[in-house]
Amino acid sequence: MFNIDGIVSGFDTTSIIESLLGFQQTQIDTFNSRKAEVTTKQTTFKGIEAQLVTLQSSLSRLNRATNSVFDARTASSTNEDVVTATAGSGAIAANYQISVEQLASAHQIASQGFSSTSEQIATGDITFKVGDRAEQTITINESNNTLKGFVNTINEQVQDLNASVIFDQAAGSHRILLSSKHTGAANTISVTSGQDPLTGVLPDFSGPAVQPPLNAIVKLGSGVGAISAEYDSNTVDGLIENVTLELNQADPGAVINIDIETDTESAKEAVQGFVDNFNAIIEFIDTQSQYNPETEVANPLLGDRSASTIKNKLLTIVSESVPGSGLARLSEIGIDLDLKGKLAIDSVKLDQALKGELEGVDAGEIRNLFGLNGASTSSGIRFLGGTARTQPSETPYEVDITQAAEQALVTATNAAAASIVVDGSNDSFEITVDSVVSETLTLNHGTYTTEELAAHLQSVINSSSTLGVHEVEVSVGSDNRLSITTEAYGSAANVSSLSGTAASILGFDGSENDAGQDVAGRFLVGGVEEIAKGTGRILSGDPDNENTADLRVEVTLTAAQIVAGSEAELTITQGVTGRLNDYIRGVLDADTGLLKTVNETFESRIASIDQSIEKVEALTESKREYLIAEFTALESIINELQTTGNFISTQLTSLGNFSNNSKK
Repeated sequence: MFNIDGIVSGFDTTSIIESLLGFQQTQIDTFNSRKAEVTTKQTTFKGIEAQLVTLQSSLSRLNRATNSVFDARTASSTNEDVVTATAGSGAIAANYQISVEQLASAHQIASQGFSSTSEQIATGDITFKVGDRAEQTITINESNNTLKGFVNTINEQVQDLNASVIFDQAAGSHRILLSSKHTGAANTISVTSGQDPLTGVLPDFSGPAVQPPLNAIVKLGSGVGAISAEYDSNTVDGLIENVTLELNQADPGAVINIDIETDTESAKEAVQGFVDNFNAIIEFIDTQSQYNPETEVANPLLGDRSASTIKNKLLTIVSESVPGSGLARLSEIGIDLDLKGKLAIDSVKLDQALKGELEGVDAGEIRNLFGLNGASTSSGIRFLGGTARTQPSETPYEVDITQAAEQALVTATNAAAASIVVDGSNDSFEITVDSVVSETLTLNHGTYTTEELAAHLQSVINSSSTLGVHEVEVSVGSDNRLSITTEAYGSAANVSSLSGTAASILGFDGSENDAGQDVAGRFLVGGVEEIAKGTGRILSGDPDNENTADLRVEVTLTAAQIVAGSEAELTITQGVTGRLNDYIRGVLDADTGLLKTVNETFESRIASIDQSIEKVEALTESKREYLIAEFTALESIINELQTTGNFISTQLTSLGNFSNNSKK
């Protein structure tokens, strides 16, 4: 900045100019103060946004229609040394008595003794087979024809076996131990040797089993009608619905209690998390809206309508009743607003409600009090879920099924023989399942009945690494023709192109093909049709439907169960946390949400203030330049006046001197 202080006049020109510009600086300071206030409010609303996101995340556990936290179960065993239990969602709460009569074991066989681990093994091929699994062959040659090399090759190349060298102390010799990786009586180990006895010792595994293959035997109940069941694994699924038993040791005759209960702790934890996060955002808004009369300081959100709107809507949602549900309010299970406007939990009442011990409260209806849920009048039509666009039903929605979902099914053109021999000439095939082409698959060699061949064919197809989850079921009809059915339903399910050397013995000529079909139907709301689309067994409401948008139901009805008109009525309820989730999603929406609008308002105000500051700064600079120019001119004038004055003074002095000289 140009400084003209004291050039001629000695004035503090800079101070004078800044004083004259003080009004503009006051304006700038005022604008900056307003900008700081707006920025603080904007930052505070970011805090509300973060709190809403946290609250929304805690709602998901309470909103699930399937695998709901309210369906969780715990399982306990009175003797976990013998058996442990885990219960899946929906397991029936009850007490079961079981006894573990026998554990499943893996087949183990051993060879004859060898004098050392370096003893030479005969070269050639040797084939191993476990149960009905595919044969696996290794080759012994000069690179691996020792005891150690033989064992290492098995472990590297044979998937279903483990091999090891053990020392038989009684005989003073080394033996090869083969252990099946699969337990169960059917998983016996068989060994077929094609080795040349002239090149070394032939391993002989024909002796008695070191450990026989056994099925696990579990008895359910302790009375005369107790049920005995066998399993090829010590992990037992299916004996008790949705309960997995891990058998640790046998204890024949010893009765063990397996107790299945509602997992109230998980439900209470989820409810507590929701309550804590709800209270956190209410407290945050309250704190940021306070005025301190002692300090006369107002917090950023005092009087802010948007913050009040969010808070009041949240409080309204948790206070409202839930229509269409057996439970109408959170207060019925011990969750209510206190005098401070926060949710409080009566833990005793909540615990009783979750356990079904609270009078007038059906524990099965508690989840309807929270998320989006649906109840169907047909066991063949099950509610799966929906989204924020799925509306609760004022009257039940009708579900009208016009076509049942079907699997793909192909039947062999020709009948299979009653007895079939599979050997190297007819053991391979390929098949396409669900549009996935398998690798070349191989049947195990042997003689089969038609039923045995069907079971083996199913096992081989379902063991395909390429087909993976695309599994099938193989059956035999009364005409001795094999049929292959996909596990999957719908138009994406298909079977075709069974070809290869095994096709003829299976009765297929390669022309057989079929595709499944998707379920088809519609939703009716007050008699008005809303569009639905089927994928497999899932029927989904069109996203543009007024009421049933994104509604999803699973339809397991068969074609014979389809009737004229609707097959079921579906009651959809939207619980408290479901409504909260929908409201929060709307507030946070990146295109239309309230917080987006609020933030845009702040940005607009900040931009407007910045423009005002720029205008005042430009005006100030213009005035400063003008004043500097004026004061510069003033200094110049003063300088001229001083020069003139000095000249006149000099002239007067000269005249005075001249006059005095003349008198003399």
